[in-house]
Amino acid sequence: MIDKEEIFDNINRFTAEQLVDFIKQGIVTVLELEDSENTCGEYSMEMRSKVNAILSNKEPADWQHATEVDTVEAYQYYLDTYPDGMHREEARNRKKEVSAKTVFIPKQDTPSDDAWEMVDKNSIASLDLFISNHPGHPMLFEAERLKVKLENEWGKMDFFDVDISAMVKKIKNVQADKKVLNQNEVIFKMIVDGLKNVNGWAITKEDLLHELDKDKNLLNATVVHKLYDEGYLSMSDFRNIGIDREFVQYMLEDIPPQRFGQPAPLTQVGRASTEVYFWGIPSSGKSCALGGILSVANSGKVVSFMDKDSQCQGYGYMSRLMLHFKSDGTVGTLPEGTATTATYEMGFDLTDHNGLVHPITCVDLAGELIRCMFKFDSGEDLSEDELKTLDTLTTILVENRTGNQKMHFFVIEYGAEDRLYEGLPQRTYLEAAVQYINNYEIFRKDTDAIFILVTKIDKAPAHLSPGEAAVQYLTDNYSGFINSLKAICRRNEINGGNLEVLPFSLGVVCFQNYCRFQGAAAEQVVLKILERSKGFKEDKFSKLKDRLKR
Repeated sequence: MIDKEEIFDNINRFTAEQLVDFIKQGIVTVLELEDSENTCGEYSMEMRSKVNAILSNKEPADWQHATEVDTVEAYQYYLDTYPDGMHREEARNRKKEVSAKTVFIPKQDTPSDDAWEMVDKNSIASLDLFISNHPGHPMLFEAERLKVKLENEWGKMDFFDVDISAMVKKIKNVQADKKVLNQNEVIFKMIVDGLKNVNGWAITKEDLLHELDKDKNLLNATVVHKLYDEGYLSMSDFRNIGIDREFVQYMLEDIPPQRFGQPAPLTQVGRASTEVYFWGIPSSGKSCALGGILSVANSGKVVSFMDKDSQCQGYGYMSRLMLHFKSDGTVGTLPEGTATTATYEMGFDLTDHNGLVHPITCVDLAGELIRCMFKFDSGEDLSEDELKTLDTLTTILVENRTGNQKMHFFVIEYGAEDRLYEGLPQRTYLEAAVQYINNYEIFRKDTDAIFILVTKIDKAPAHLSPGEAAVQYLTDNYSGFINSLKAICRRNEINGGNLEVLPFSLGVVCFQNYCRFQGAAAEQVVLKILERSKGFKEDKFSKLKDRLKR
């Protein structure tokens, strides 16, 4: 009789019908065939599709048979044969119920030595009966161990969420955890384990597709591409959940995101201008939002002209960042996150449609900064890089603070309230940041305005306007942080004591790496910057620059 290893070694010799027969005979399972380590990657997508098509026609009859037989073995056979079956959840639940009820009652004339062989090792009740009836049996310890193991497995299933919602939460936490060195590999394995129902996870392909349909940025392009290459996702899956063909094309072509190096240390804002600071923890979307804003400023739609300062510390970063956001409606590649300890200074002059020139300096503060504030306030040890990150802040906004007017944008991602960063939610770090800002008097009366930029606002409920959704979200999840900022505004007479909330979206973003940019929200931010900054007539501005040069 043919065995499993022979099937794996000669996978290309068999027809789809033969492989289905092997599955039906219990020689091999679907998941074993789909595991590329078993078949050395020779189980082709075409053959896989043919096998799945044949099995899909047989599934209703096999499920009916399983319910009629109503045994642990019948339900396990269904689960092994149909990893994407329509009745998987029902099969798992019924298997658990049958296992708990099944009790093996040995015949009176069964020899004690044979009793262990007749115990159902997957039944708590059967093991329990064996333990009770055979107190001196050599396998007693093993029976007790297996019973505890089964109880722990069922207990874990009852106690912990091991379904897709728990996996989504875990994925987001991994993405935010800088201690995970290879996040993509960890996330890919987690998903595959879930689809195979191992290591405590239990999800279906339909579960995964449903989550990707809700959030097309749950996974980045690298993970999605690997799931596609390994046969867990298909082109039809992408079409069915409404992913645009151009996004899929970018993903398949492995178009890499832009990477940025570590800039030179920033010791002071080097020009007379309105200083605009952007704050946000890692993964908040801060740098992408800033890139969209710079792109709109450079497009000529909101202002007549943008004159970039080639001498500023972050000139290269600014020039590359804005190029990712295309104004023609085509897909562009989003920039990869900057080094978490990097702070960039970007100087430019905006000439508005009335001919007034607005000198602006945008400062993209390090993503790690807010976490460094928390660790400092908590008395925790900081690394050398973390100390440098804090030192940059105090250098430019305390020790070498200019007399320029200033405004600040805090970037908060809609829907990220439960994401953990080193075990703590975003709210904890933001509240600590306000405390640090208070201690060092960073927001003084030369601060003209403080804004909250709520990114990914397109994820908000459709019945609310973007502005209403942003305010409601902050009220529900960040009230302590918001109230502290409002108190700072009142105490320092910033913007009449008011805090402004701006909803923000880049447009259509997919697989975390690609964007079809829509600039409406970015345009509103540029208008706010123009409204709050000083504008000069061209001739007076030229004289001012000449005076500064001398």
